[in-house]
Amino acid sequence: MNHQRRTGEPSYLEPFVRSDRILVKEGEYFYRTRECDMIGPFATISEARYDLNMFVEVSEIEKEINAIVC
Repeated sequence: MNHQRRTGEPSYLEPFVRSDRILVKEGEYFYRTRECDMIGPFATISEARYDLNMFVEVSEIEKEINAIVC
């Protein structure tokens, strides 16, 4: 697990814990979302990490849009 602070997070807050979301099953790679959905399969770990990073970026953009609209 990785203990770190998120960008812009105040120093008085406890750092969040990020567990490894990449899983391997029968030679294929998957990642798990916070909602516990399994996304994949991917042929390589690099593909799974890339898709996970895109998923996180899109999720953050959606949150920003929802904050403006609501």
